[in-house]
Amino acid sequence: MHVAFSINNPFFKALGAEITSILETNKDIAFSFYVFVDDYSPENKINLEKTAKKYGCNIYLYVMDMSIYQNFHIKVQRFSRVTYIRIVMPWILRAFTDHYLYLDSDMICVGSLKQFLKTELDGKAIGALTYDTPDRVAFLKMKQNVYFSDGLMWISIKDWIEQKITEQVFSYQGADPARFKGQTQDLLNLVIDGNMKPIPDLFHHKNKDFSVQGILIHYSGRDKPWELVLDEDDELWRHYLDISFWESMPDPMPAKIPENYHSFKKLARVYGKKGQTLKQLKCLFWYSVLKIRYKSK
Repeated sequence: MHVAFSINNPFFKALGAEITSILETNKDIAFSFYVFVDDYSPENKINLEKTAKKYGCNIYLYVMDMSIYQNFHIKVQRFSRVTYIRIVMPWILRAFTDHYLYLDSDMICVGSLKQFLKTELDGKAIGALTYDTPDRVAFLKMKQNVYFSDGLMWISIKDWIEQKITEQVFSYQGADPARFKGQTQDLLNLVIDGNMKPIPDLFHHKNKDFSVQGILIHYSGRDKPWELVLDEDDELWRHYLDISFWESMPDPMPAKIPENYHSFKKLARVYGKKGQTLKQLKCLFWYSVLKIRYKSK
């Protein structure tokens, strides 16, 4: 099975936990991983090499020329233009495979990925999860009422290339950012406009009313497990980081900076439910202090 990622150097730790979770959970599958970056540190390259050796898998590291993406917009400033690398991956990976799985690097795997190998795309270039987002469809003036996430895509390289998806996405370079609410996801949806195969929701969900056990946990919210530990899913991410070759993060508290005041409030609730009163009070103290500092700014 072939799996691809696009990240910048600070995201290697998250990627390390994710790749480790895939390999630990899917020991009956032979993997090749393709990591596309704009830059990397020697330590991160060494850790990839150690991972490949430990698990007997292939890991290819591609350093991309980012100059070709400079005319694409960045809607959210904390994001990187490495997100746009995913639109050229099929042209590179065609030398290795006819299908591959693209994954964002803020996930871990908790089940078998074999079902992708059994998923036929029936002439579609992409299989992905769809969202019920009529407002986004209307804003983008899409013809079909189908909007998908580009954070998980099962891709047919032959159909992608034949349908000229890369070329069509590049045609939006220099477009007014006000035309979009997102980045690559909006552009891919505009190009494909419903001509994709919806696949079942594969993510693990839980709230106060129900829990659904999927094969992937996606940390798509504001609070990330590499920042703080709020629940069992965050603890599981820390577990896979611990057994990876990247440095562990034993402190479940977020950084004590004003922007994180809301996280300390959430963590206080967690410790309150666990009956850990001292930790709860400590979190409430930092919540109050940091909120005052944030509001005073």
